[in-house]
Amino acid sequence: MHSSTASRRLAGLASLLLLAASLVGPPGSAAQAAPGIAPPGNQALADRLAAAVTGDAVYRHLAALQLIADVSGGNRAWDRVGFTRSADYVSSLLTAAGYRVVKQTVPYTNFEISTERLTVTGAAVNSPPVLMTRFAPSTPAGGIDAPVVSPAVGRTGCDASDYAGLPVAGSVVVLARAACGYSLQQRIAAGLGARAVLLYYDTPSPENSYRFFAFNPADFTIPVASVSQRDGEELVRASRVGTVRVHLTLVGRSVARTTVNVLAETAGGDPNNVVLLGAHLDSVPEGPGINDNGSTAATVLQAALALAGQQHSVQNKVRFAWWGAEEMIDVGSGYYVSTLSAKERQRIAAVLNGELIAAPNDARFVWDPGTGGSHVIADLFGGYFDRRGLPYQRTGPESVGSDHLMFQDVGIPVGGLDGGNLGVKTPAQQALFGGTAGQMFDHCYHQTCDSLTNINRKALGANAPALAWVLGRLASDVRDVRAASTTAG
Repeated sequence: MHSSTASRRLAGLASLLLLAASLVGPPGSAAQAAPGIAPPGNQALADRLAAAVTGDAVYRHLAALQLIADVSGGNRAWDRVGFTRSADYVSSLLTAAGYRVVKQTVPYTNFEISTERLTVTGAAVNSPPVLMTRFAPSTPAGGIDAPVVSPAVGRTGCDASDYAGLPVAGSVVVLARAACGYSLQQRIAAGLGARAVLLYYDTPSPENSYRFFAFNPADFTIPVASVSQRDGEELVRASRVGTVRVHLTLVGRSVARTTVNVLAETAGGDPNNVVLLGAHLDSVPEGPGINDNGSTAATVLQAALALAGQQHSVQNKVRFAWWGAEEMIDVGSGYYVSTLSAKERQRIAAVLNGELIAAPNDARFVWDPGTGGSHVIADLFGGYFDRRGLPYQRTGPESVGSDHLMFQDVGIPVGGLDGGNLGVKTPAQQALFGGTAGQMFDHCYHQTCDSLTNINRKALGANAPALAWVLGRLASDVRDVRAASTTAG
């Protein structure tokens, strides 16, 4: 980017922040209410919030997050300036709306990658580039040069017998991620003497590349990285008809860092019945993260602004959270939960979350464990969608790895929805939701193309008000959630 272009975009960002602040109005004003919304009173808070948290209102915040990514190297990752600017954007609007904002400092171990490079017979693979697995071992600084080996046709690399007769020792193994897990695939290859593993994800979008994560670093003894399915399959085909050599350089290290959670809550409301609505604010470094998870983060922001004028009169205390470093596996939310005392955890009646709620080939999944307070929350979402004739499917809360699981793990009821990510839409889901069977729900998940143009505005316009409606319902009454949680416990 030319410096003059960057200056213009930064000036545009500053103007956008000032304009957004002016739209919010002075603290304590009624400017937060959307046009046509009746003033507070006996009218259901849930209906008022749903009417104020429209897809168009949320989209304006997404446009701001896209602009932030544009002037921040193309992303809003947890350890980059784009995340800091996103946190400042959220904080500035909350402060202008009359909230007391807290930025909670979160210590964590980052994995900083300095080099990830792959060449095949001298030609660089960079569109998309090779992606080093976080917390896996590095290659030597100068890289490794080795022939490519792949398991026999129809074999997954989940068992040593899959490599029978192949010269694995000293090679770089290339294979598709399998159901047995890439940790095991790596251990099998390493046990046979491989020097590194290149993985690819088999999807209907073969040009995509997905970064992997060494959840248990001790299990990883050789360097591991990912390539696109297109590049991986090309390497496999070439290795089966002749010798193919690659030069692979992967250098990364663990570093102690801090990020932040942005937190705000209503001034009023019963502090012993807290309803928390949150979303992660960070993207992956590979893209701007406008659907994942700007779509929900912007919805949480709009819900907070819509509630600001009524924050002194709400029945139950409402807490809003924008988590840091979710893409490093729920770092921000995990730290937040770990700092809560047992009494503080008991005060949280319900936690709401969402993921990728504006997917281009969308579905609508409501998280439901089938029992307890979380099941009551799922029924609230289900009732909302039923009354509006909007289709949905129920799925377990664990179907999406995200911040709500940190709360579920300590016994707090959770609820929410997602629009699908790495999954592939089935014919039955096409019949239910529309879209295209055989394609990913979001082909831009964790890709550069997860930008404003990736947003499904129809899905956003249906799902954002649903989150706001359930928030309003719980802000008014959590007795059924509390009762079900007690019974289940």
